[in-house]
Amino acid sequence: MTKRFKISQESMEQALAEDDARLQKKIEQSIRVTQLADQSYNEEHGRCDWDSVVRDMDIPLVECLRLFDPLLSTVSARSLPNITDWSADDLSTLKSFVSEHFSAVTADVWPLAGVYMNVEQKDCSMAHSMCSFPQMSAVLHEAITQHRNANMEWKDIFEKYPIFSRIGGLRNAYYQFKEFDDSKPKAILIEWTDEEIRRIQELVQTYYKPGNKREVLIQAQKAFPDISQESILGKIKQITSKVPGITSDDIDRVKKLVYAYGKDWARIGQEINDTPRRAERIWTQHREQQKAPQTWSEDELNTLRRCIHDGVEMTEASRLIGTKTRDACNATMLLLKGT
Repeated sequence: MTKRFKISQESMEQALAEDDARLQKKIEQSIRVTQLADQSYNEEHGRCDWDSVVRDMDIPLVECLRLFDPLLSTVSARSLPNITDWSADDLSTLKSFVSEHFSAVTADVWPLAGVYMNVEQKDCSMAHSMCSFPQMSAVLHEAITQHRNANMEWKDIFEKYPIFSRIGGLRNAYYQFKEFDDSKPKAILIEWTDEEIRRIQELVQTYYKPGNKREVLIQAQKAFPDISQESILGKIKQITSKVPGITSDDIDRVKKLVYAYGKDWARIGQEINDTPRRAERIWTQHREQQKAPQTWSEDELNTLRRCIHDGVEMTEASRLIGTKTRDACNATMLLLKGT
């Protein structure tokens, strides 16, 4: 390559050195941005104070968001899958962020919006879409019904869910909303026998895939030809919504996948053949366990001593050990260096 383009060896080495320096600077900036974001986390608002991070780093907000590393962060993104999960303040902040920093709303916006809001990116996309193209949903309709039954005024409901541009628009959408076609016959609720429940549980275990109930529904309809599709689907939903206990094997699998893919719960859920929500719950439990006081085995300490000897930093040490957080590694590294 050097001979073909007539670049001297010295020039090539200088270019490579400059690339290494730029990469190292970016890594250091990423670590610093993530640390500052974690330190500025506001429990009440559920998100970080990015204005303070921008002031400390003296670089633009969007660049800070791109540098943020979720693998190094101690803050878990919030899951707000329904529009009723969003506060009026969160909705206002999301709309302002998107309008101020992006001239067009594309798929590239949502990873950055997710970091800024500390909310899963798909939930940010949903909320912004609802605000841009207001529509009544079953969840929102049910929430409004509860508020109306509690004698809440329409103006207060409008302030709580500032999705529609006018109170009249919200009220009209509420009264015009129909979730089901009343012309269709109502499903008849049946009482399942113990044998039928055991059989459909076996079918769910064999054919169910997270987010896809079609195959298990087909097999269940064959097994129970005298039971309506609505009743079978209701029982399948009931079974698949139950969250079984979390085992140490579950935590080990999810932990390795988070290190590989980040907090992409949809992908991790597919990898472990489970739902994204349960994958996130497993990770949350793991993080809570890691915050508790920890004991170190002799093998773990020997690995950490080798990391100290070889100049390996705490994040890489945590990955090599596999059972300790970077903070725990850092604290124990300081103790070992002191001795």
